[in-house]
Amino acid sequence: MANVKKYTDQIAKAQKGRDVRDAIVNAINAVSDENNEYNQVKTEILEAQTDITEKVAKNEHTEQTFAADVKKAEALKQGLDSNIEQGTALKGQLDTTVSTANTAKKNLDSTNATAAQRKTDLDGSISTAQKLKGNLESDISQGTTLKQGLDSDITQGTALKSQLDTTVSTANTAKKNLDDSNTAAGKTKTDLDSSNATATQTKSGLDSTNKTASNLNTSLGEKITEGTQLQADLQTTGETAVNNLQTEANKQIQNITAAGGGIENALSNFFALRRTGKVYTTRIYKYDISTSPTGVKLNDNEGLVRKPSTNTAIGQDDYREIGVFMHFPCNFTVDNKGFNHVTALQGQPDFKKTGKVDVGEVTMSAWVGITDNPEYVDYHYSDSPNEALGLRPMGESINPDGTISPFMIHGKYGAGDIDGVPYSSAGLILANGSQKGGKPVSYTGLIAYMRKKGSMYVGTTNWDLFYKQLMMIILYATTNSRSVMAGCNSYSMQEMAAVAETGVTRVILPKAKANNYIVGSYVSVGDIGSNTNKDRYYAYMHNLAYDVKILKIEPVDDTNSAIYLDTEPFNTTLTTCISTMPWRTGSTDSVLGSDGSPFSNTDNKNPFKIQGIETGYGAYEVLSNVFMDIVTDEDGTPKRDVYICMDASLLTTDMNAAKTRYKKVAAQVTYTAASWKYISKCFVDPVLGIMVPTETKAGSTTGFCNGLYTDSGTSGQREWLSLGGLGLGTVYGLWILNAYTGVGFASWDIVSGVSPNGTRGEWQAAA
Repeated sequence: MANVKKYTDQIAKAQKGRDVRDAIVNAINAVSDENNEYNQVKTEILEAQTDITEKVAKNEHTEQTFAADVKKAEALKQGLDSNIEQGTALKGQLDTTVSTANTAKKNLDSTNATAAQRKTDLDGSISTAQKLKGNLESDISQGTTLKQGLDSDITQGTALKSQLDTTVSTANTAKKNLDDSNTAAGKTKTDLDSSNATATQTKSGLDSTNKTASNLNTSLGEKITEGTQLQADLQTTGETAVNNLQTEANKQIQNITAAGGGIENALSNFFALRRTGKVYTTRIYKYDISTSPTGVKLNDNEGLVRKPSTNTAIGQDDYREIGVFMHFPCNFTVDNKGFNHVTALQGQPDFKKTGKVDVGEVTMSAWVGITDNPEYVDYHYSDSPNEALGLRPMGESINPDGTISPFMIHGKYGAGDIDGVPYSSAGLILANGSQKGGKPVSYTGLIAYMRKKGSMYVGTTNWDLFYKQLMMIILYATTNSRSVMAGCNSYSMQEMAAVAETGVTRVILPKAKANNYIVGSYVSVGDIGSNTNKDRYYAYMHNLAYDVKILKIEPVDDTNSAIYLDTEPFNTTLTTCISTMPWRTGSTDSVLGSDGSPFSNTDNKNPFKIQGIETGYGAYEVLSNVFMDIVTDEDGTPKRDVYICMDASLLTTDMNAAKTRYKKVAAQVTYTAASWKYISKCFVDPVLGIMVPTETKAGSTTGFCNGLYTDSGTSGQREWLSLGGLGLGTVYGLWILNAYTGVGFASWDIVSGVSPNGTRGEWQAAA
């Protein structure tokens, strides 16, 4: 008889459904085996019974004839009776076994039913848990949304209060400045009277000169009258002050121009009258002494405040009327010897901001110095030499022949392409290396591309970047540029259309996704079909609309909103993708002050300008005259030597030749082992105009607060990528360096500018 209890014990001890199943199968197999044996024995018994019956009948039929066989038959019967008795006993045993098997089967059926019920209960528990998980995630999402809305309300309220405080402070400060300006104007008038008297004694054409002087005196007299009226205007708005100040400065320059000598002579005279010899200093403590990026303003910089503006609010600006910080939009050219020329100022009839022109910001030439102390670095900026501080001219102030220019120029906009030629003018898509952009914007590619304008034109240079970094330190006393103007570093969105439409200029998205886009920013739309790679490099990402402006975002029903675009009609499908793109040139032109962003300085989605120079578009800016050469230390660490070309005519794609022609910086870029690390220390070279990251111990809010990335390559050259792309986040800023792409690498998120600073002369201090 099969040991069924062994299997029922296994079922009782089973922890898993699979163990129960195996025990049941084993028990059934054992019972089945015994059933087979029982059936075989039963068959044999039945066959034996049949045989006996036949023999009994035969014996009865032949009993009389075969009497001699009776005893034998009786003996055989006795044996058969014994066999029958044994068979009956065996049958009883088999019946018992069958009954036991039936009982075991019933128990197994009950166990299976229990297991099935447990599985049903478990499935129900899993379903309930999934529902609870979904409800929890929904609650978390709603809570996050509510928190973001609350944070936004608090931020907006704080910003509005700050704007109100700033407006009141600006009006008071501007009134005081205008009082000072009127006093200075009176003094200037007296000085001009004296100059006219001197001119009368030393020059011929006495009548003509006196007439010119009289006109100038009249203009200055009008300025005093206008200044009185401007005092009242300033009590209402700071924007009026900016416009009137720039307008008045242009009037003075134009009056000087009319007296003879041209626009550059007029700028020279205008700036000369405003040189004071004052020194504006900011002290930044070294990381080992203080990890804070916030410095201290010293000397003539002490107590001065500048706050960035937006399109609707002007920030406080105590630097507005200080000559060395005045800047004017201009048109510029570069001649074939590398000299810069101002051809027109904004406000003059021949000035152009758009089209085939180059727009820059012109300022007076300046002097810079660095005092490197064991505990801190002092950054000095002045309009005049200062031997005690060891100041030297900014590189942009040194002409190719080594003389000092009265002014310096920086490209105002990034480079856009018109008919295959790059221009620094407003309203352009930034030239880039995507399949749709198709321009060679890389270190090597820019050499030939910029020479389409002339032999001495270049893209963004180290001098252009150094000036922006220096202005951040002097004006805001910080190395955390994101804390002042964040730039576009968290605006990389790509969403699929929620509704298919025909002949439209919009893309419909779920409301929550549509509301993440900014009216006034730029996007591309592409029907990507079966493609899964959404890299903006590919042409199919732009095949419906390329880098077009968002005009408005409006709800279309309870669930969705439509993003309306400035473009020709197209058809959308469920494989249509809308991608944010870098901002176009001129996006900061409506910002009211010298510095600031269109809609927000801190939302990480807007470009910004500093000293009128636009940057932070949401793309890397590659330096066109700088490259890094990978060298390996004795310990095997692959650091990077830095080379700077000081003469645009020497730019070359032959890297071995470049290393013999260019200037080598006395510091190496430290190694980060193919990872982003935050910069804690920079080697500052004011002579070559560069800040080289040499240590990475900081975080996103300490040290220089920006990231450095160097790949693990042990040889070759890399291009210098500054600023950063749409989605870089906290590593982004004026000090970021991405040092992992080859010198010929171009892509959709790498752009540059048009710079007049590709050829800088050697300055020798007077003996």
